[in-house]
Amino acid sequence: MIPVFGQALPGIQYVERPGAYGLLPNAAGELAIVQTPNGLFLPGGGLEPEETPESALRREVREETGFEITALRFLGQAIQFHWSEFYQKHFKKVGSFYQIEAHPDGGLAADADHVLWWMTREQAAQRLSQEFQRWVVSSAGSRSL
Repeated sequence: MIPVFGQALPGIQYVERPGAYGLLPNAAGELAIVQTPNGLFLPGGGLEPEETPESALRREVREETGFEITALRFLGQAIQFHWSEFYQKHFKKVGSFYQIEAHPDGGLAADADHVLWWMTREQAAQRLSQEFQRWVVSSAGSRSL
């Protein structure tokens, strides 16, 4: 069963938005967290048409962090119902989560409005903006590839 966070409110039209997100630890075991004008998030994001979750995650990690994924392992999925102030829409986000390994690619630069932070799992589980991301950080433990 896929865990569900938030609540689908009656009479509200939700836009289903599949996405892929990565748990990327550094050598100290801290997780990569991306700060945007909209909050703190795991690296990743929505799938474009015809993308797989894995290809979307590779693209998003490149765009948001300047890192290139070298290995990934599927952890699971979760659903988050929420209102987006930025898009002015209600979303049903269906997130696929992965444990990833990645390295900086000297030729890539992160999006200008994205800042990469490194946080302990405990910090990330408290500070991430979306509940389903906080959940996966807490439930994934410290397993590595």
